[in-house]
Amino acid sequence: MGVPRLYTSVLIAALCSHLFAQTDPCDLVLSGRVLDEHDRTPLSFADLVVGDGRKGATADAQGRFRIEGLCPGALRLRVTHVGCEMQEIQVEIRTDREITVFLEHHIHELEQFEVARERPDENVGHSRVEVDREQMDRSTGRSIAEMLNGITGVDMQQSGPTISKPVIRGLSGNRVLLLNQGIRQEDQQWGTEHAPNLDPFSTDRITVVRGAASVQYGSDALGGVIVTEPVELPDKEPLRGEIRALGMLNGRGGGGIGLLEGAVRRVPGLAWRVQGSGKYLGDAQAPDYVLSNTGLRESGASATLAWERHLFGATVYYSWFARELGILRASHIGNLTDLQNAVASGEVAYEAPFNYAIDAPRQTVHHHLLKAEAYWRPSELDQLVLTYSYQANDRQEYDRRRGGRSAIPALDLFLATHTVDLVYKHFLGEQIHGKVGVNGLWQENFNVPGTGVRPLLPNYDRGTIGLFMVEHFPISDELELEAGARLDQAELRVRTFDVEDTYITPSHSFTNHAFSLGTNWSVTDSIRVRAGVNSAFRPPHVSELYSQGLHHGSAAIEEGDPDLDSERMVQATIDTEWDARNGRWSLDWSLHASRTDGFIYLRPEGYRLTIRGAFPVFRYTATDVFMWGTDARVAFRPARAWELSVQGGLVRGRDLQNDEWLFQVPADRIGASAAWQTAVGKGHLRLSVDGRWVRVQDRIPVGLDFTGPPDGYTLLGMDLLWERPLGRDRFQLGLRAENLLNTAYRDYLDRFRYYADARGMDITVWFSWRFGAAQEPVRPLIE
Repeated sequence: MGVPRLYTSVLIAALCSHLFAQTDPCDLVLSGRVLDEHDRTPLSFADLVVGDGRKGATADAQGRFRIEGLCPGALRLRVTHVGCEMQEIQVEIRTDREITVFLEHHIHELEQFEVARERPDENVGHSRVEVDREQMDRSTGRSIAEMLNGITGVDMQQSGPTISKPVIRGLSGNRVLLLNQGIRQEDQQWGTEHAPNLDPFSTDRITVVRGAASVQYGSDALGGVIVTEPVELPDKEPLRGEIRALGMLNGRGGGGIGLLEGAVRRVPGLAWRVQGSGKYLGDAQAPDYVLSNTGLRESGASATLAWERHLFGATVYYSWFARELGILRASHIGNLTDLQNAVASGEVAYEAPFNYAIDAPRQTVHHHLLKAEAYWRPSELDQLVLTYSYQANDRQEYDRRRGGRSAIPALDLFLATHTVDLVYKHFLGEQIHGKVGVNGLWQENFNVPGTGVRPLLPNYDRGTIGLFMVEHFPISDELELEAGARLDQAELRVRTFDVEDTYITPSHSFTNHAFSLGTNWSVTDSIRVRAGVNSAFRPPHVSELYSQGLHHGSAAIEEGDPDLDSERMVQATIDTEWDARNGRWSLDWSLHASRTDGFIYLRPEGYRLTIRGAFPVFRYTATDVFMWGTDARVAFRPARAWELSVQGGLVRGRDLQNDEWLFQVPADRIGASAAWQTAVGKGHLRLSVDGRWVRVQDRIPVGLDFTGPPDGYTLLGMDLLWERPLGRDRFQLGLRAENLLNTAYRDYLDRFRYYADARGMDITVWFSWRFGAAQEPVRPLIE
């Protein structure tokens, strides 16, 4: 009897062991990001190894990693990165798990410090896209709006070939907030022809937040936020740098970029960086004629000094950017008949031989930014950050004037802006985390005397203060929630003359609030869904309230309305991310819908003849608007070195008060690209071909515009990059071709489409030499 019972017990134990083995297969996934503990920037290409080294991964440029085929239980994870000693952490894994690993990048300051913990998503309810350094390299010579134009959900608004502004989900201008090194860019951005005054290469990463984001960022973030991230300074190399040069066919010019940076070994944690750039172009060329007086001059410089310890640190940053550009001569026409004929015929009204000279009408801008930031860590998990900034923007616009007065600016503005931000980043226990902050702004706009013209914009003072709170709540390993709220107060005091030349000093007060609710749901290991409901607001800019006269840069007369009130938006979004078959297939799909009360826009009002010529008239008008749309991108990697992608987007906008389509909404567009990469000797070669099809925008208000919408068009482009390491240095040679077929077209969002075609074929050739530090090789498209 004892033996059968023994056999029975052994059999039952074996079956149970087999059953438990079946329920615990080694198919779990550990994924997440590796970030710098100081500033939460990604630690690109960090190496992660599990246990005995048979499994592991290398983080990508955004610090993301993914390790598959893991067994349940406790595992030992070794993490290494350049500038850090190897660290080991223990991770308990029972199901697929996502973690964030925080490394102390300045490891020589401490003994051993490393934290690994699950952390709520920083962007639960918002879709966010990053343009990394490699993508920026391939966009050498392009403006920030041109760099972002290929991102899903992002378009570009132009005023001729030299001025461009980003459009996010159909919104632009004062509805898209630009953060330069984390500071609100204040540079007279109200004008459609006022391009952002910053050098894209003063940063090495640009982030686009798509959708309303007023809770954290304040007013103006209705369409989204564009963030130029502070660069990651070296912590060991005493000196490294880069030299970059480029030549451009269209405009027959070029430019250069140079930077140096290093760490001060005798002062632990102290690092510096200096950078400069310049660009010089003559007249742009349309396929059939010269776009006269469209030359461009740009120059800029920046310097950073940072001292970082674990518990505290400080950074000082300064940048200067200058731009001079010509305004298309054909957009300034002397009489009403010629203007109407030029708009109706579609022919360019003025053409001259190619020239490098820039004559009136033209613009000059100088923009200065000074930033001082300090942080303190009261505990290992919390951080208090204080930031102060000062910006000075000096803008002159010149018109063609009689009596030799063209050298006297017709508009001369000086804008001074001070901002102070205090943010407390905190954890409540081990899971809940968020931030609480206060933002303050004081701004003064001053018209420099001596123009001899009534100012388009009045003198004014503006002050704002805002309080916000955002908290993240992890419900489970698969589900995270976000909630936030903001209260904002803005005061505006104006000093101007009315139409009867009476001096007036009106004042305006705007109280606004915003909320955000978001969720991030990991449906499966390969599917993630983000959803959010957000409100946003924007007080009217003084230009919308009190503009009166000719705006030379846009070649239009603009008139304001002092009775306008704040715009208020409520938006709902759903974003789906899907990766399948080890990342060979990927899908990003977004749906968005919003209602805005008091939506302010420039409504065409006909033509007007003045002593300075004939110009179209636009009046700032408010209405209620409903907008909706979708964006999608599908990518397929059929082999290690190939990537194919298709993306597209559409936006619809209805003017609810007038029951008509909204004016100046982007046309539907589809883009496709094919990229191939291979090793060539000790280097790598990358070739990509892309195309973009834009449909005619026929959803427009009937009889409102000066002319019908332009036809749809198709553009082809090509990009070639060869890269080779040279010891500790790296050499890059690139070529970018746009509008390869030299197609004549006009874009619906181009304010100068009434007068001339857009830029024709352009070819940019560039090279880069990075020196002084070991360089990462080009990584294949499929790991």
